[in-house]
Amino acid sequence: MQFISAQCPHCGKELQLPDDAQQVVCMYCAKPIDVQQVLHAQEDTDSYRALLHTAKELMKDDVVAYKANIQAVNNHGYPEAFQAYVEKLAPALRAFCVAAEASTAQRAAEEYSLFLMERFLELFQKLQVKENDTTFFDYRYTVVAFLIPAILEQGHEATEALADQFLEKWNKQYPKKPLGKARYDEISHGFRQRLCFITTAVCEFQGKADDCYELTTFRKFRDDWLAKAPGGERKIQEYYLYAPMLVQKIDRRADRGAVYQRIWQEYLQSCLKDLEAGKPEACARTYEEMVLRLEQEFLLA
Repeated sequence: MQFISAQCPHCGKELQLPDDAQQVVCMYCAKPIDVQQVLHAQEDTDSYRALLHTAKELMKDDVVAYKANIQAVNNHGYPEAFQAYVEKLAPALRAFCVAAEASTAQRAAEEYSLFLMERFLELFQKLQVKENDTTFFDYRYTVVAFLIPAILEQGHEATEALADQFLEKWNKQYPKKPLGKARYDEISHGFRQRLCFITTAVCEFQGKADDCYELTTFRKFRDDWLAKAPGGERKIQEYYLYAPMLVQKIDRRADRGAVYQRIWQEYLQSCLKDLEAGKPEACARTYEEMVLRLEQEFLLA
């Protein structure tokens, strides 16, 4: 006979249970305990812990610290860069899925997402990355364009839950710089189309054609002024990444018409007037404020 440490299923107190017994009474709460059931559950927990530990060990530093070359993340460079990242991340995610199957998807996702979030916070502290730094922008962009879609690429119930749990933790930590959830195909489509997603959605709601005056003016501003301004290409890349998510979120709302009308009245109308007055800098500031406010409003929802 051996004694094995286990918790009472009733009161949670630590006990030493004889491995050959069928039933004992808890010395703390005096309730009966099915010893074999408790020991089997303990074995399952130990197995899950070992598997999850393996998944954590396989999450290498270079995967967490990976920072995308944003200039190369476009229609041509994104597929190859994403595939290389997926291959680096795959061993850890496969081990995570095995661990989840030894327990539950939600339990594994909660613990592994917390582990991932802590790894990022440690990285930011080590590099002294602040929320308004360019480096933070790069990591935030990388998480949305690479980490989340790579997790979802596994197509497992547990990885779906992992993506949701990680996003929830990130958005709680950084409510002013929230993240959205998108798959590789959705992001790749955004890079291929190079459309003015939000302005297009607003103009479509207003019944305007794709070659209308408003859209033509905004696209000219993007290509002829913003793309050539300092930091402009970076802002355009962010827009192509987040705008499709925002439009998708808005389109799911029952009041989407009112939302698009508000975007027009509060932001786009002012932007258009600035462009007509030869004030592209003012338009850029308003447009950037619009995207930031919409991210905070809809990506956190």
